[in-house]
Amino acid sequence: MKIDEIKIEVWRYLLKNPKVLQAAVLSSSIALNAHATTITKVRGEYPSLHSLIGHVVQGFDSKKVTPFGEVQFRKKTMKNYHQKFDFRLNPAEIIGTVLQEMYDETKSLKDKSISKLSIDLLLSKIIDDVNILSVQGVYNAAKVGLNSPEFGFSMDGLNEIIRKLLLNTENPAFLIPGDAITQSNIVDVFTKYERGLPELMKSKVKKIFTSVTDAEDYAIAYEDQFGKNTIYKDGDKLVTRLGKREIVGIDGLTRGTIISTVDNGFVKMVDAIDNPATITSVQESGRELDILGEFTLGYDFAINELTYVHTPDATKNRGLREAELNKLYYPSEKGLVA
Repeated sequence: MKIDEIKIEVWRYLLKNPKVLQAAVLSSSIALNAHATTITKVRGEYPSLHSLIGHVVQGFDSKKVTPFGEVQFRKKTMKNYHQKFDFRLNPAEIIGTVLQEMYDETKSLKDKSISKLSIDLLLSKIIDDVNILSVQGVYNAAKVGLNSPEFGFSMDGLNEIIRKLLLNTENPAFLIPGDAITQSNIVDVFTKYERGLPELMKSKVKKIFTSVTDAEDYAIAYEDQFGKNTIYKDGDKLVTRLGKREIVGIDGLTRGTIISTVDNGFVKMVDAIDNPATITSVQESGRELDILGEFTLGYDFAINELTYVHTPDATKNRGLREAELNKLYYPSEKGLVA
C-alpha cells in the first residue's frame, strides 16, 4: 500500500468512529477514571462552589421569627490541562501484523485493517501515558512546548495533587494522624485511620486510596493477623476491617499514602462539550504518517475539607487545622484541635 492510501484509510476509519479518542480518554482502563465523577465542560480553571448551612431547627414560638442558621458559600478552584499528541506511524512496521491477522479466524474482517490497528496502537499508548501522568505527573509550564518534548510535565497527577492539598491553608484537608506505615503495623494504621474519620461522614466514605504495594502489604498482614478465613475481601475487592470500605491500590501512588473523600468527591475534568478529544490531522511525512490530536484532562478532590488524609507527622492534630473551619464543617465532632 502507498502512504497516501493508508492516510485515506485512516481518515475513513476516523470518520466512521469520531468518538474513538474520547472513549480512550474516558476509558476505565485509566485507573483513576474508574473512581472519578466526570465534569464534562471544563477547559482550564473550574470553580468548585459549595454551601454550608448552620442549624435551623429550634423550639416552636409562633410569635417571633428567630433565624439562627447562617449560609456560607466556599469556593475552590480546580484545573484541567490541554494535552496534545503527535504520533508518528511507520506503516511498514505494522503491515506484517495486519497480514498475520488476516489468517486469524477468531477476528472479524473489520478488525483486520491497517487503519484500525494503527488507531488501536495510538489509543493504547495514550491510555498508558495518561495512567502515568494522572498519578505521577507534575505540571511545569516551562517544559511545555519545547522542541524536544519531555514527558511527565503536562499535568498534575495524584501525588502532586495530594502534595498541594496538604499545603493548602485556605481549603485545608482533614488530617488524621497516625504512625508511619510498615509491613507489620499497616492493618492497625488503616484501622486507626477509619476510626479517625468524622462520625457523620463515615457512611459517605466508600473507598480509600493507597499505593499498590501498601494494598498488597495490607492483604498479607491481615491474613497473618486474623487468618485466611476472615473477611477482608468483597469479591475481588480488598476491603477494610471496620467499614468494609474498598482499598484501592493505585500504581505509582507514593507509598504511605492513605486518602479518601466522600462518595463522588473525586472528579475528572474534561471538555467533552465544546472541545471533545479529537484527532485533528493525519499527515504524510515521507514514508511515515503523523497522527495529531488533542484533549483536555485533569483530576482533583472537589472539596478539600471533605477529603481525609493520613499523616505520620506527630505534630499535626486531627481536623482541618483551623478552629472556625472545624466548627463550620464538623460542628458535632468533638475533640478537634486547630
